[in-house]
Amino acid sequence: MNEIWLWVTQNFNNREIAAAAWIVLILGLVSIKKDVRSSMFGVVRAVAGGKLLIVFGAFAGWISLLSWLASLTGLWTSNQGVPTVVWYFFGGLPLLFRAFDAKEGTQHFRGYALAVLSGTALIEFIYVARTFSLSIELILTPIVTFIALLAVVSERNPEHAAVNKLLTWILAIAAFTTLWHSVSQIWAKPETFFTIETARSFILPIYLTIFSIPFFYALHCYSHIEGVRIQIDLKTFQSDELKAYAKKRFILTFMARPWLLRRATRQFHIMPARVTADVDKIIQDILHYKRQEENPPEVDDLEGWSPFSAREFLADEGLRTNDYHAGGDGDEWWSGVAARGLDEGILPSIGNYSFSGVDGVVKQLRFRGHFVDDYITGEALDEFSRLAWKLCKKALKGNLAVIREQLARREPFEMIVGATKVRLRLDRFSSEKGFELTLFLMRSRPLVSLHTQNAASERGV
Repeated sequence: MNEIWLWVTQNFNNREIAAAAWIVLILGLVSIKKDVRSSMFGVVRAVAGGKLLIVFGAFAGWISLLSWLASLTGLWTSNQGVPTVVWYFFGGLPLLFRAFDAKEGTQHFRGYALAVLSGTALIEFIYVARTFSLSIELILTPIVTFIALLAVVSERNPEHAAVNKLLTWILAIAAFTTLWHSVSQIWAKPETFFTIETARSFILPIYLTIFSIPFFYALHCYSHIEGVRIQIDLKTFQSDELKAYAKKRFILTFMARPWLLRRATRQFHIMPARVTADVDKIIQDILHYKRQEENPPEVDDLEGWSPFSAREFLADEGLRTNDYHAGGDGDEWWSGVAARGLDEGILPSIGNYSFSGVDGVVKQLRFRGHFVDDYITGEALDEFSRLAWKLCKKALKGNLAVIREQLARREPFEMIVGATKVRLRLDRFSSEKGFELTLFLMRSRPLVSLHTQNAASERGV
């Protein structure tokens, strides 16, 4: 037993030991109930079976390969064995699962590298380099965790803003105290910290993270390839030969660009593809659109907006739409719908942004807020007004003070700004339990005056 404890203390610091002890204790207590044990075993069986086990095994093999390559240069030694295993479970697997959620245009995988190369990574390393005694860590760990959970819960409710501010200050003081303790310990005995072994420990997670990005990206691409095979096979009116041709051509052309692969599959579903030439045209159209995206053609302001510009109007607010594409008849073109919450409530109000028009020209921008009466917050309404105003600033030119005032009141209105008709519409749900506010920006013909019309005389868009 003494040898086991010695091994534990040599490979893990007091904070890690304390956290592990509390996790084991909590799991032990909750597993007393039979239904909880059954659920836990079910989760284990789900993870240990099927494709997930293959993914975990492949990732473990990749990490083993990286460790072996690092050992050739002296970066990795047997002493890094335990830290490598710990990183695999607590650093690598979370990044692996996040890889499935990567969105086009978000620089998702680049963010992995930026995170570990930032100054924050150095601060975090110093933060855990020296810990308090095990008895103190056993006391502090549950207290700090509980306060952090309370802070997260209170942040979601505007009524608890004062409590959240207090808890945030408590957590900041605790973090600063812990960091100061670590720095003081290092300062007192710098010779025990500034060693080659410490340098290896610091570099290891950076090295593993950066060189695991190709694996994460390959897994991201493979998941979309599998999805494409399933989606195309679901089509019923195309022949098996045409579906096989489409899968082969799409995958070979776009296997390393999953966002384009998704576009191709969607168009295969939307357009009446009946012969191989239709499949080839889908690919040609997507590649043409991609080239235009890199060097967008100009659009006359009197006619509409560039779809490539419109797509980015609210991108920095988490509302970047999917690509602009033709509908089933090929005459009307549509963007995808980008949506996000407008507040942090239990049932948040939702804002979504989209646009439509014709080939190469957007004729209508639309920002919609979805509100349920029992869950509406002032925060959500203000956020709707802010985002609607930002869209107007991006899409329109000239003096927009009148529009800003109207959006702040959130009452229906219609006005003309230059070549654009601006309209805010309010629609109650048929259930009378909520409503939608929709801002339309429309360009269909040259209009030169600024004019507010009576909201009561509204007609269809």
